[in-house]
Amino acid sequence: MSYLSIKLEVAKRAIAFPRFHSDDLLEIALTDPCTLNEIDLSKPEQEQREREYRRLAYLGDALIDSVLADYLYRTDHDLTKADFDDWRKALVNKHGLTEFAIKLGLPDYSSSWKRKNRKLPKNEPRTWGEMFEAVVGVLFLDADRDFNKVAQWLCDRFLRDAVTAHEVHRNKGDNEGYEFDDDEDPTLVTSDDYAEMMGLSWSDGVSFT
Repeated sequence: MSYLSIKLEVAKRAIAFPRFHSDDLLEIALTDPCTLNEIDLSKPEQEQREREYRRLAYLGDALIDSVLADYLYRTDHDLTKADFDDWRKALVNKHGLTEFAIKLGLPDYSSSWKRKNRKLPKNEPRTWGEMFEAVVGVLFLDADRDFNKVAQWLCDRFLRDAVTAHEVHRNKGDNEGYEFDDDEDPTLVTSDDYAEMMGLSWSDGVSFT
């Protein structure tokens, strides 16, 4: 069953996760809980849908933290727990995840894309940050819980650039945030470097763009 006016095919193209097949889960992840009353479901069924959404977001939240920790551990040999906590607070808080959600286009094809009186996405960090987490949870389940596949997608699409940009601004003494820029640092650790450090092989030709 398709929920509301979710642009599912557009979403799948934007997410670009290889061999994705979990349409039902993705529909749940792209259903903003505040639009559930617009679905022809009973109250108990709506509550069940929201529980499923929150569970996906919880899973995605834990995964994002784990991928970030793994990436930083492998690229910064002096990393401490306090350092990681600082990175996590700076990059994967709800505002940071909202930046990722906007970059991925979630506000344009989720169930609330034409909701009346909708605020600018950047002004609803809880909504979009949580939805991004739910999408990551879906990708993990779709990949049969393959952590490395989700890690590569997250690093290629978001974390690698976010870490680099934050480093640049931090070195400049700028604590007001960052902007994503693929060309900001030519000495960046690439996804191939990351895969090599993790002892992975992408011989099946999988690539993320």
